[in-house]
Amino acid sequence: MGARAYLKPVMDGADVISAYERLIEFSSTMLEHAREDDWTKLIESEVAYVGEVERLQKHELDATLTEQQQEQKLNLLEILLNQDKEIRMRLTQRRTELEKMLSSASKKRKVDNAYLS
Repeated sequence: MGARAYLKPVMDGADVISAYERLIEFSSTMLEHAREDDWTKLIESEVAYVGEVERLQKHELDATLTEQQQEQKLNLLEILLNQDKEIRMRLTQRRTELEKMLSSASKKRKVDNAYLS
């Protein structure tokens, strides 16, 4: 094995739970931005969230969780899923608003062009 194999961080159960708690913090921040219609900050927050998810995916597989930690993880995942559901709902609403605005602008342009002809 090369030297790099020894550099891989190993997560234990407590590390995994801490990582999921950080995901909750990132997700809560994203949800707050979505509720405030601050889409730029939402995207910025999502970058940190995705980074944490990627780190967790790389290192969680080798971790062994106790039964209590497994239950804790399950509860944290449920919170994440509920927050994700609300964020997606708000993003869908925003997309619908933008579609209406674009449609309106397109209709206005057609009317303006008709009068100018």
